[in-house]
Amino acid sequence: MSLDHQVLPVESRSIRPRGDAFYGRLFGWSLKWRGPQPFLVLEGGICAVTLPKINGAEVLGRLADTGCGGPAMAVLTQQGPRVAILAETDGLLPSRDTLPQHVEVLAWGTLLPLPVDSGRAEAHAEWLSAPDPRQRWLPSLDAVLASVRPR
Repeated sequence: MSLDHQVLPVESRSIRPRGDAFYGRLFGWSLKWRGPQPFLVLEGGICAVTLPKINGAEVLGRLADTGCGGPAMAVLTQQGPRVAILAETDGLLPSRDTLPQHVEVLAWGTLLPLPVDSGRAEAHAEWLSAPDPRQRWLPSLDAVLASVRPR
């Protein structure tokens, strides 16, 4: 079950200039809204690699050590807390059976809850490594997967 099956957005007609301006205009990310909660639509070459939060720090450290760090967030799911690392894909995704059992690659239409600065206890996501307007690129999917399964 992917994250979009667990938390579905509701279309909203209200204007959300702050989130749209930051995520949409600055990074070119597509958003959908569920009340006050923004969701990143994984499309246009953006995917996310998710793994249990307990494994997240080690993987993020390996990415940083290789100069491939990028945006990552902790997300609450029905499977428990997970880390979602945003990545760029060239359109080719690995088959499920080639990934470690605890790893999932989300792409093409999946909705990922984005962190909000609301201070609410029921927040579904928090940045572990926030997107940087000075470094707008994402690590490649291959780099993230190499950090998940080191040699």
